[in-house]
Amino acid sequence: MLICLNGGLGNQIGNYVFGQFLIEKGIDVEFVFSDNVNDARAIVLDRFNVDLTPAKKETIEKFLFEKPGAKQVSTLFTKNIFDKIWRNNLWNFLKRIRAEYAVYPKKTPFLLSKIVSYKDVLKYGCRVGAVCDCYSPIPEFNDEKFKEKMQKQLTLKEPLDEKNNQILKMIKNAKNPVGVHIRRGDFIDFKFPVVKSEFLIEKMEYMMKTLMEPEFFIFSNGMDWAKETLKDFNNVHFVDINDEAHGYLDFVLFNECIHRIYSNSTFSLWARYLNRHKEGFEFYPDENDMQVEEKA
Repeated sequence: MLICLNGGLGNQIGNYVFGQFLIEKGIDVEFVFSDNVNDARAIVLDRFNVDLTPAKKETIEKFLFEKPGAKQVSTLFTKNIFDKIWRNNLWNFLKRIRAEYAVYPKKTPFLLSKIVSYKDVLKYGCRVGAVCDCYSPIPEFNDEKFKEKMQKQLTLKEPLDEKNNQILKMIKNAKNPVGVHIRRGDFIDFKFPVVKSEFLIEKMEYMMKTLMEPEFFIFSNGMDWAKETLKDFNNVHFVDINDEAHGYLDFVLFNECIHRIYSNSTFSLWARYLNRHKEGFEFYPDENDMQVEEKA
């Protein structure tokens, strides 16, 4: 089974964790990834203590040229092959293998039939093909031993740089550090729902009333909006020292916060899954806490 790491950090974590889940089940797994793709979503998962087995070129070539099994062909007819998600998965997979292995397959429905959903693997027991789409935690990942293993692996390999270490010290010295993740950025461009300001303000006010001396650490790819929206709060630190390419450092810092206010994103979902601070408050938005916003 091939697992393609693609997308932002949250999506990369999701596919990686699914790969580790399959390995636990005795399935042979190799990962397809490459930094040489000339886009903003470079692979950053290797900055963590992960166990990545890169796919061998012969594995890639075998995958490309072998005929799909009957189950794979049957699942092709249950997919909308023009669906944006599937096309993006196929494109990311092809982009990685072109960059890493200098192999240039054609895009065809025949190849698409071998790009299987993680749901196909769980439902039909597929052990061949390539998976690109396990972005969020699923119930199968909730075994405590497995979760602890992922918590250990998804820790940073190298020490933080000076600026990020200063933020870490502030978090650790705070009596009640509250991490607030605000996902905006391309969600606005794509007209995906984003968290309402009312949700953030309500939960922060709750923390102010409930906790002793809370300090808020804001992580966002819409920092200007966050600063304007939350300007009336005291003890707020806007963590704006990392660009998108170094967003994994925000993830590390956010995970040090005892209390959490999440957004509807895979970054938040995986931070929630990996949360070691069971004594803290955490709030995740439901559909009533989100809205589609027009680009300013």
